[in-house]
Formats: sequence, C-alpha cells, structure tokens
Amino acid sequence: MGKLLGHQIRNHFRNNWFIPVLPAVLILFGVLFSNVNNEIGGGAVGIGMVALMFGYFAASISVIVGDYNMFFGDSALFYESTPISPSAKTFSRFLYYLIMFIIYSLYVALICSLFMAAPSVDGEVISISWADISEAFNEVGVRNILVLVAWVLMFLFNNIISIIFSVTLGGGKKLRRFGLGGPVLVYIVLGLVEGIIIFILDKFDLFTNMELFQNNGDVFMRGIGIGILIPTLIETIVLFFAVYYMHKKRISVS
Repeated sequence: MGKLLGHQIRNHFRNNWFIPVLPAVLILFGVLFSNVNNEIGGGAVGIGMVALMFGYFAASISVIVGDYNMFFGDSALFYESTPISPSAKTFSRFLYYLIMFIIYSLYVALICSLFMAAPSVDGEVISISWADISEAFNEVGVRNILVLVAWVLMFLFNNIISIIFSVTLGGGKKLRRFGLGGPVLVYIVLGLVEGIIIFILDKFDLFTNMELFQNNGDVFMRGIGIGILIPTLIETIVLFFAVYYMHKKRISVS
C-alpha cells in the first residue's frame, strides 16, 4: 500500500507541478519587482493570489481526475492487476485524497500567512502574536474547538469516501461509456439520496439544534446537533465497504 500511495503522490506532482509553482513565482516576482514598480509588482502579487485560490480548486479536480485515470482510465489494467489487496487499494486511495488535501491546505495557509506578514506598500505589517492566538483560543474554549475539529474531520472523511465511491462506481462497466461524466452522475445521485434521507429523518425530529457558547457567553456555532453525525458515520462506513467490495469484485472478475 505504501508503494502505491507514494506512486500516486509522485504521479500527481509530476503531472501537475505548475499548480503550486505558478502562484509562488507570481507572488515572489511581484514582491521583488514592487521595489522597481509598485503598480506592476502589486498587480503580479494580486494575480498570484488569485492563481493560488483557483489553483486550490484546480488541485482538487486534478486529484480526482488522476485517481480516475489510474484505476479506470488508460492505466486501469495495470493497477488493477498489481498484487495489492482490495483493502490496501481502498485505504491507499483514501490516504491519497487526505494527504493531498493536507498538503495543498498547508501550502495555501503558508502563502497567505507570509503574504499577511509581509509589509504593504505603505510599510504597514499585519502583526498577530502568539498571545493574540492564545487569547482567541481561550475565548472560544477548548471544548468548542474539539467539537468543531470532530465535525470537520467527520465530514471531511465522509466527503473523501463519497468521491472515491462515485469514481469507483462511475468508472465501472455500466457507466464507463460516460467517461468522467459517470463519477459526476453518481456523485449527484448520491447527494440527492443523502438529502432525501436527511429530510425524512428531520421530519421525525431526530435532529436537535445545537448551540455552542464561548466563554464570554457569545454564540460560537449554531446548527444541527450530534444526531447528524450518526447517519454520517454509518454512511462513511458503508461507502468504505462498498469501495472495497467493488475493488474485490474487479480483481475476481479479471
């Protein structure tokens, strides 16, 4: 599994190296050239920041397309015939999406942090100290932060496995004739089914509204309570086993 995961990551950056490089080059050029011409330098930095944001979404699409091409495109026969267990392929693909999300998120956060820390044209610097960050954390509260992190991780894992399931089912024999449209179609149908199930469960008042308060009494977050996490967790587990089954079935058929 480790070799397959490493190959997936290397293959992504070999084919999409320009996604992280282009914004960094534009921003660096703008910062350096601003000493010569502020207008041109500022314009280059602005274009670089726009490229950074669009590059983040482009990276997400390229990760999905790369996963599809590897297992259901031109290289499908090779990767499906490799002596790797269905469970290893399933978890390798999941970790591939997760690691790429972390890499690009940290990259965007780093560039934005450096951009905010750099002095502006008029010499002003946005200064945020560790004391300010610590004060903000204390005001929000550790419990609220842990609940928010748990929510984010749960829905992140669910979204990842939903995409993998859509790619796997959409790349199967019955939908392969649609190309990349197959996974898109499956993802749309899956989203509709999820919406209908949530709507029906909500009619039975199974979801309670939740409010999290900061230490100063202000509302930190308001939304559907913990009840939504149970069907989300069940769906995540079911989709994991569904992807595993489809990989196992492809191996047995081939």
